[in-house]
Amino acid sequence: MQSGNMQGMTIAPLIGGDVSAEEQSGSLHLRGQPISSVFELAPIPMVLTSLPEGVFLEVNREFLRKFGFSREEVIGKTTVELDMWVNLAERNRYLRMISEEHHVNAFEATMRIKAGDVKTVRCTGSLVDMDGKSHVLNTIFDITDQKNAETALQESERRFRNFFEQSGDAFLILDDGLFIDCNTAAIRSLGYDDKHGIVLHSPAEISPELQPDGRLSAEKTSAMVATAFSEGGHRFEWMHLKADGSELPVEVSLTPMSLGGKRLLHVIWRDISERKQLELREQTRLAILEKMATGAALTCLLDAIVTFVEKNSPGALCSILIANDEGTRLFHGAAPSLPDFYNEAVNGLKIKQGKGACGTAAFLKKRVVVDDLQGHPYWKGFEPAIQAGLCSCWSEPVLSSEGELLGTFATYHREPRSPSRNEIALIESAAHLASIAIGRARDNERRNSLEEHVRQMQKIEAIGQLAGGIAHDFNNLLTPILGYAEMVSKSLGQDHPCLPKVKGIVLAANKSKDLVKKLLSFCHKQNLIKTHIDLNSVIDSFKDIIRRTVRANISLELSLAPGGAHILADQGQMEQILLNLSVNAQDAIEGNGAITIETGHVFFDDEYVKFNPGVQPGAYVLLAFSDDGCGMTDEVMRHIFEPFYTTKATGRGTGLGLATTFGIIGQHDGHIKVRSEVGKGTTFSMYFPENISSGGTLEKPMVEHRQHAQLDKTILFIDDNEMILDMARIILEMNGYTVLLDSTPSKALDIATSHEGSIDLLITDVVMPEMNGPELYERLLAIYPKLPVLYISGYKDDVVLRGGAPEEDVVFVPKPFTSEQLLGRIEQILYAEIDEISDK
Repeated sequence: MQSGNMQGMTIAPLIGGDVSAEEQSGSLHLRGQPISSVFELAPIPMVLTSLPEGVFLEVNREFLRKFGFSREEVIGKTTVELDMWVNLAERNRYLRMISEEHHVNAFEATMRIKAGDVKTVRCTGSLVDMDGKSHVLNTIFDITDQKNAETALQESERRFRNFFEQSGDAFLILDDGLFIDCNTAAIRSLGYDDKHGIVLHSPAEISPELQPDGRLSAEKTSAMVATAFSEGGHRFEWMHLKADGSELPVEVSLTPMSLGGKRLLHVIWRDISERKQLELREQTRLAILEKMATGAALTCLLDAIVTFVEKNSPGALCSILIANDEGTRLFHGAAPSLPDFYNEAVNGLKIKQGKGACGTAAFLKKRVVVDDLQGHPYWKGFEPAIQAGLCSCWSEPVLSSEGELLGTFATYHREPRSPSRNEIALIESAAHLASIAIGRARDNERRNSLEEHVRQMQKIEAIGQLAGGIAHDFNNLLTPILGYAEMVSKSLGQDHPCLPKVKGIVLAANKSKDLVKKLLSFCHKQNLIKTHIDLNSVIDSFKDIIRRTVRANISLELSLAPGGAHILADQGQMEQILLNLSVNAQDAIEGNGAITIETGHVFFDDEYVKFNPGVQPGAYVLLAFSDDGCGMTDEVMRHIFEPFYTTKATGRGTGLGLATTFGIIGQHDGHIKVRSEVGKGTTFSMYFPENISSGGTLEKPMVEHRQHAQLDKTILFIDDNEMILDMARIILEMNGYTVLLDSTPSKALDIATSHEGSIDLLITDVVMPEMNGPELYERLLAIYPKLPVLYISGYKDDVVLRGGAPEEDVVFVPKPFTSEQLLGRIEQILYAEIDEISDK
C-alpha cells in the first residue's frame, strides 16, 4: 500500500511526523474532505490508531455511540488505558498479525464498552503508511446478537438432538420420501439392531403393501406427505412392519421443518397397539351387549365371549362353566376350541377345594392360577387334561353384582404360562360379560316363572270376582228354594209319597249352600282374619321371599321404624301387597336397581284430612315401598289403580296387581299415595291406622338417632290438633326434651312470657286460629331474639307464602311426618353447632 493512497482514493498526507502532543490532545484531523466524510459518517465504528503504541488518533461518531465514550475520552488514549480488551492476549495477537501481514480480516474478540458490558466484535484492520509512519485503520463490527443467536441455535440443536435421541416416542426425519435419521425408540419399536433397517428407506418399504383402509402404502405415503406440507402438519394412523414381520399400528404425526435451508418432515410414531386392542375389545364387548339386549340365546352369548378372549389372546383356549342353582356343581356353558371329550369330562364338576382350577375358584370365589398343571395337586390324575395337551389353566369366578356364584371363566394354554397384566384384565372383562349374560338369563327365567305365577294369581282373582258375583246371585236363589222346600216338607204328612222328593230338594239345596261358601272363600269375600301384627316383623320375615322373587341385580334395603309398627291387619294380605309391589318394581327397573321398604309413624291432622277426603284424622303406620326404576308419567298415574289397566306388553300382565293392592288397603281402612317421576323411580306410601292397644311404638322407648351429650333443651310445641300435641309430648319426652305445648298461639305467647328458663326451639303449625305460625314466630322473637323455628304443615308453600320468608331459609317438616323425621329435623337445628365444633 503506497503512502498517500488509501483504497485507491487520494487522502493527502493524513498524518505527519511523530505522535505529537497536539495529536494526543485530539487535535489531529483527517484532511481530504471525501475520505473524511466517509470515515465520519460510516454506519459502523471506525478508528485510526498508531502502531505499535495503539493510541487512538481518530474515531468516528458510530464508534463513540456504540462504545459510549466521548471524543475527548479516547483521543490520545490506548485501548489498554480504556480497559476495552477483555483478554489482552487477543489484543497482542491482533497487533502482531497486522504487523506481520499488514491486514487482518474478521478477527473475533471480546471488548468492553464504557458502561462495562462485554460485546463480541469482529475487527478488520489495515496497515496504512502516512507520511512515513505506520497506522492502523480499524473497522469494528458488533456481532454480539449474532453470536448469541448462534450459541442459542447450537444449544437448541444440542437439546433437540438429546430430546430426539432420548424420547420414548419414535422420532424420524423424512427427506424427499426417505428416512434420513431416526432415534433409538424408532429402532426399538420395529425390532431392528441399528438404524440401517430404517434410514434410507421409504415409509412404504417398512410397511405392508396395503394399509388397513385398503390403500396402497406407497400411494398413501405421498398423499400424507403432501397434506402435511400444505396444511402445516398432519396426524393419522399407520401400519408398519416390524423386523420379525409382525404388524405395528402407530399414530403418525408429520410436521414440516427447515434444516440447512431445506424443507424436511419431522416424523413421530406413537405405538397404539394397546389402544387398538382396547378399542377392539370395547367393540366386541358392545357387540356382545347388543346381542344381550336383543334377547340372544345364552349359548350364543357365551360362545361370543369365549371367541372374544381367544382372538385377543393368541394361543388361549377358553371355557365357561355355569353353576347350578344350588351352587354345588359346574356345568358346560361354552368351550368351542376345547375337545368334546374334555368338555364332557368337566361337565358337572364339583364346586370344592382342590377340584381343578375351576372347582376351586368357584368354591373360593377368587381367581386361581395354575401355571403348570403337571404335578399340581388340583390336577393330579386328571387324564383328560393330559390328553387335550393342556399345560396351564387360569380360572376366574363369575359372580353377580351381589356376589352370587354364577360360574367360572377359564383360560387354558398348551404350554406352562402365567397371565400378564393385560391378560388378567381381559379375563376379568370376560367374566364380567359372562356374569351379565348368565345373570340376565336367570333373571329372565325367574321373571317368566314369576310372571306366570302372577298371571295365574290375577286370573284367579278375576275368576274370583266372577265367582263372587255368581255366588251372591245363587245365594239369593237358594234362599227361597230352601224356604219353600222346608214349608212344603212340614205341610206333608210323614207317610206322604212326595215327602222323600221334597227332602231330596232340601238336601241338594244345602249342598249348593256349601258350594257357595267355598266360592266365597275362593274370591276373598269371606271375612278377613285381622290380628294385631307388627309390620316390621312381617317385612323382616317376608324379605327372603321378595329377595328370591326379584332379579339378583336389584338390591333390597329395609329401613324399619324403631320400636315396631303395630296395626290390626290380615298378615297374608300384607304379604300380598309386598309381593305385588315387588313384581311391579322389578318390571320398572332395567338392569341394576334398588328397592327400599320403610316403616314409620305419622299423624293425620284436620289440615291433612281437608286436602285428602276420606281419610280420618289420627295416628297411622306408614309402609313406604320405593324403587329407582323408570317411573311413571302423569297420565299413567291417573289410571294405575284401575282394574285391567296395564302399560306392559300384551301377555305380560293383566293390570290387576295394583288394583288388588288398592282394594286390600281399603279393606284395612288405609290410605295410599303415589309419588313418581319419569326416570327417577316410584314410591308407594301406604298408611294403616296404628293399633296402640297392641303395644305400639308410642309406648316403647325410641332409639336415639345421634349420640349427643345430654343437654337440657326446652321445646315449645304449638298445634291446634290435640292428638298431635299428645303424640309430640310422648315422642319428645322419650328423647329427653322438656316440652311446653298448647293448641293456640295466644297461650303460646303466655307460656313464653311466664316461662322462667330458656326456650331452645319453637315447633309450630302454620295454619292455626288467631294467627299463623310465622306470625307467632315473629312475636316470640321479641322475647327470644335467637330462637330457631321448625314449621310443620301439609305444604311448604304455606310457610313461604304466609310467612314471607325465602324458601331456602325455611326449616320444614311436611305433614304427615314420621317421628324419625321430626327428631332428625330437631337434631339438625339444635345440635348443628355442637357437631361443627366436634368435627373441628
